[in-house]
Amino acid sequence: MNISNKLMLIVILTTAEVSITVFSAFEIAKGAKFHQLNFLHLKYINQLTKTVKKIKNDTPVDINTIEFDILAIKQQPIDCLDEVNYLNRVIMKVIKTDQALTICENDIEIADKALLSVTQYKKGELSRDDFLLNLNVALDGFNQHSEMFEEPIRKTVSFILITLIPLVLIISLFNIILISYLSRTISSSIRNLTILLTSKPEDSTNLDDELDKNTTGELKALVIAARQRIKDDLLNIENSIELKAIVNSQTASLQQANDELAQFAYRASHDLKSPLSGAKSLAQFVIQDIEAGDIEEACQNAKIIYQQMEKLETLVVDILLLAKADIGNENEELIDFNQLITDMEERLAWLMKDNPCTLTTNINLSTPIKSEKARFAQIIENLISNGLKYYDTNKDAPYVHCDIFNEQETFNITVTDNGIGIPDKHQSEVFDMFKRFHVEASSGSGLGMALVKKHIEYLDGEISLQSSNSGTTFKITIPMDKLR
Repeated sequence: MNISNKLMLIVILTTAEVSITVFSAFEIAKGAKFHQLNFLHLKYINQLTKTVKKIKNDTPVDINTIEFDILAIKQQPIDCLDEVNYLNRVIMKVIKTDQALTICENDIEIADKALLSVTQYKKGELSRDDFLLNLNVALDGFNQHSEMFEEPIRKTVSFILITLIPLVLIISLFNIILISYLSRTISSSIRNLTILLTSKPEDSTNLDDELDKNTTGELKALVIAARQRIKDDLLNIENSIELKAIVNSQTASLQQANDELAQFAYRASHDLKSPLSGAKSLAQFVIQDIEAGDIEEACQNAKIIYQQMEKLETLVVDILLLAKADIGNENEELIDFNQLITDMEERLAWLMKDNPCTLTTNINLSTPIKSEKARFAQIIENLISNGLKYYDTNKDAPYVHCDIFNEQETFNITVTDNGIGIPDKHQSEVFDMFKRFHVEASSGSGLGMALVKKHIEYLDGEISLQSSNSGTTFKITIPMDKLR
């Protein structure tokens, strides 16, 4: 399956999952609406009962109040029948709870008879005693129906919860596993082709065999097109001078093809992010709807769906940044580090809120720094956010301090904290992908430090760390020649 088909499959699966989740939420909320209608039904029955009791005590008949109460009682079964769609009727018939609909219809008939009695009493066609008798008969019917209505509705809601919630969870789990698998296959295809194209000629005995073995779909077509273009041009070589010129031209063409391939990896990762972000937003909306219906168990299950999709989105975003780290596609500009720190604090407001850590920065630059601003924003934000996340709860004054300064030949960033530190046995793995050593304190993707190292290597810089249970210090040095 080629990459475009994989992306289309991801979109279809996500759309199907969200549709089923939203449908389930509305069906569960509808059960809460039925209980609410029955509560209102009892409320208006109680109001009518009080009015009838007053009539028995020779109180003057308040015919308008009686008519209003009967109309209010009638409205509840009408609303109930309006809420029920064809699928609901089929489900209720299968589980034998469709008597609830018959109860609503009978309730409407009783209300209509009571309203007829009101009309007859107004016209003087009905005596006070007969009118009172008819109202008592109607009240008996209303009370009986209200009691009978609750049980079939409870069974219907229970059936929906037992059926739809596990179905949503199973589909969501399947979706997460399949999307993760498809994402890995896309990343693996791009990575294998990149390694193949960047390998030296002697590293591969037969490029065609390697392409057939490791590459399919659009990626293979892209490489074949680039190679075919080179071959067609080489066939027209007539002398050594032309050969040299064409070789130089085709070398540039091949480099362009590699650049296009890298851009393709970027776009593919971006396309993966879009449907996942949409699924996350809809899942959050579902949570809010279910919470409004006060269905605690369903809400908790929906939150699990949302959390899983959010983790998957974070992973895709981090992979996107990691793939983009080797591509210098931004214009260089003079960097205002004071503004960069301010912007970073705004982005980390969620993390700094109620965080006991004190964040301090010291910027001391004797010369302007010119480079890609996004790289330095990601470097500094990842280092500082790690210090904020992994602070030591047993220390009275946790802090994170960032120094940004330059010397004659190097630009330096130092980030120091007095947090829980990194275990000695894991310090050599800090910059590896998907490595997290304090899972209980944070749930990131494990790509942050790998991204930092890629940015620094792109700038021909170096990063080192010192860590113990007293805290951690990261030191970064970058040649000034890369930043002018």
